[in-house]
Amino acid sequence: MPTTLVAMARRNTLVFYPTYQGLVSKLLDRPWGPEDGMTADELSAQVQTSVAAGQLVTDSTTPQQLAPLALQEFYLALGVSEMMETNHFFFDPDELEVRDNYLMFVEDADETMVWGFPVDQASLPDPIVYRRTVGADEPDNAGEWEATNATISELIADILNWNYSEENLD
Repeated sequence: MPTTLVAMARRNTLVFYPTYQGLVSKLLDRPWGPEDGMTADELSAQVQTSVAAGQLVTDSTTPQQLAPLALQEFYLALGVSEMMETNHFFFDPDELEVRDNYLMFVEDADETMVWGFPVDQASLPDPIVYRRTVGADEPDNAGEWEATNATISELIADILNWNYSEENLD
């Protein structure tokens, strides 16, 4: 496998990565290439410089603990591909930010809703995602967070499949 998990990984087994790779050939009608993703070192460096890292780092929290495995592997597989910006905007790792104790990672094109997960669930491999009823630029305590019943990997696959379905292509 071309990419191994190092700095941020909790283990060296790729769980979600092959599924994310497969979305390229399925939705873009071309093979996945290493240039679609980022290296583990790039991912770690970006997460360490993110707003979220500055917001959450304490004696017991390191920047590497910010992203669940499903989100880490998304960035490793597709983190620099055109799939990052569709009708939804996936935050680059250095753009990750926290509102109301939820780490935000994707926003709709109109910037009226944002999706994230509770920061205390970052150690889970694929936590449930919550949708905020206002955009990412709104301050803490604005809008409500509602459970989506989808995990991070499910939401990513759903958004990309929806954005690249034939009815939604321009």
